[in-house]
Amino acid sequence: MTDEDYDDLFRSAYPRLVAMGLAMSTERHVAQELAQETLLRAHRHRDELAAYDSPLAWCRRVMGNLLIDQHRKRTAERSAVERAQSRAETDPVHPSGSTDPELFAVSSRWSDLVASLSPQQRLAATLYYAEDQSVATIAETMEIATGTVKSALSKARRNLRRVVDGPLDDQTIGRDEEARS
Repeated sequence: MTDEDYDDLFRSAYPRLVAMGLAMSTERHVAQELAQETLLRAHRHRDELAAYDSPLAWCRRVMGNLLIDQHRKRTAERSAVERAQSRAETDPVHPSGSTDPELFAVSSRWSDLVASLSPQQRLAATLYYAEDQSVATIAETMEIATGTVKSALSKARRNLRRVVDGPLDDQTIGRDEEARS
């Protein structure tokens, strides 16, 4: 597939893929991002697409797979948050239900700190640090792989470090990596 052929595919496929995303009840910005990801993948597979009768059909299949993945991810995150919230509501020592001002202050500070994290990072960090859960238990609760939990915790630590200490430079990151070794 030539660059011109790809440009034509992009121009004709992008609005259709966005419309497909919107039809699947996805927010506009998500539909646009998934359409862009689909067309980026199409660009990577231009030689393969040249042999197809309908490269647009390939793009629709990829877009459908991305929509399904995105839906599964959101559903898993939503159910994990709901499980954590329902458990927190029944937990008698949970800070949100406590009248102890010290616990409330800690809880408020934690909420402020984790507000900058993604929902997945926020939940993983809260379960790990505030609820003292193991990585395996968190993975089971969130219905994700343990490696994903470890990755989310690593990203959460890095983001929280930026919030607490300010932006990190490359030297600071290098020292942190050496200290962990």
